[in-house]
Amino acid sequence: MTQKTSWNDWWAKWSNFQPKQKETEDAVDLYDYVFYGGSAGPGKSYFLRHYPIKFLIENCWHKLGLRGVRAGLFCENYPALHDRHLSRIAYEFPTWLGSYRAQQHELVLQDKYGGGIIAFRNLDDPSKYLSSEFALIEVDELTKNPRETFDFLRLRKRWPGVERTKFVGASNPGGVGHDWVKQMWIERVFPSEESERDQFHFIKALPTDNRYLPESYYNTLASLPEKLRKAYRDGNWDVFEGQYFSEWDKDQHVINPFVIPEDWKKFRAYDHGRENPACCQWFAVDYDGNAFCYRELYVRGQNVDQIAKELCRLSEGETYDYSVADPAIFAKTGFVDAHGGQTIAESFARSGVHFLPASNRRVDGWALMHQYLAWDVHKSPRLRYFKTCYNSIRTVPSLIHDEHRPEDVDTNGEDHAGDATRYFLMSLHERSTTRPLDPVERKFQQMLRKTEVSPQNLNDFYLGGK
Repeated sequence: MTQKTSWNDWWAKWSNFQPKQKETEDAVDLYDYVFYGGSAGPGKSYFLRHYPIKFLIENCWHKLGLRGVRAGLFCENYPALHDRHLSRIAYEFPTWLGSYRAQQHELVLQDKYGGGIIAFRNLDDPSKYLSSEFALIEVDELTKNPRETFDFLRLRKRWPGVERTKFVGASNPGGVGHDWVKQMWIERVFPSEESERDQFHFIKALPTDNRYLPESYYNTLASLPEKLRKAYRDGNWDVFEGQYFSEWDKDQHVINPFVIPEDWKKFRAYDHGRENPACCQWFAVDYDGNAFCYRELYVRGQNVDQIAKELCRLSEGETYDYSVADPAIFAKTGFVDAHGGQTIAESFARSGVHFLPASNRRVDGWALMHQYLAWDVHKSPRLRYFKTCYNSIRTVPSLIHDEHRPEDVDTNGEDHAGDATRYFLMSLHERSTTRPLDPVERKFQQMLRKTEVSPQNLNDFYLGGK
């Protein structure tokens, strides 16, 4: 590149973006929060590595006349950063364009191109960037990070003279951040305080977008088990590697609401939180022991009295065999409410909500939940959720295995609805329950109710009397 007028030709030739990468490039010009995600192999990391050159030279230097502008390319840890990006700098970026400072992990453009900087960083501790500023922030494998990391980086997305700073994420399905990424970019469900929702844009990535992939790679993707094949070949965000409840299928586990028969037993299960969400679920159990989660309360930042008031409102007119909650709310931990020092459970009780302590044997509870969610072509799952229980059907299938204890759920994920369901199922099996009626008994009870015949008058009933 010898003259400024040759920039467009040079950029098109050097970046060599394929159509979907070019579509993502154009989207970043229009939107401030772009997510390029889906299957494996379409060239997402390549795009993240090369796009900052255009942003720093064309947007910041040519158009705004700004020198030394910083862009940040982040990965979840240093090994991932090295494998995906640092190891490729030497043969992808010409020395006349800029120099790579290995000790600082920064590519610095030549002064005649504005002296912009691409800082390669890891996210093992996002707080270390508290005083940093970036005009462009990119995160490779965004779903490997919790929502809090995105919120923190968003505060670092600023630069004097750059009115529209940019955020670009790329990722495959899966990871601890799968749910919040899916929620914001794919389902476009935003918290009420989100004022930039019109700036979020999703580009779906597929392996067929990359004309350089060998045929053998497609064969590998096609040979994966169904769940992984749907995620990595088809870019399906309902299944992914590491998914804890791999049996989850929304066609099987999510149903339309129906009127619950009055004689079905009902229960409540609660997982407490204030800074983290608090989740209460209402369950009904049919004659055959199948469980239906028919209502939920999912709130954040509320006090016990506020939560209890809402629980009472939603429970009005219903009776429950019992209600269970995380045993931690029964511990005396210095909790204080308007009545003085007491446990959280006691405070709920004062407000009219009485809980029993649930079992917190986590692995046993998750194993039981697997059993209830299991299904095949011959039988339906024993646990289903009404489609109105949005947060339950959003978060339960997004839970992932704990990296160090695979039989447990990673608690860094949004596990509150899963915990509440686990409490309920464990209580159902640890307490004595009435044997479900067989079909003949059930029909007999229905006939009794319809004819208003009491068991004391069975002779009349069997003889055809009224």
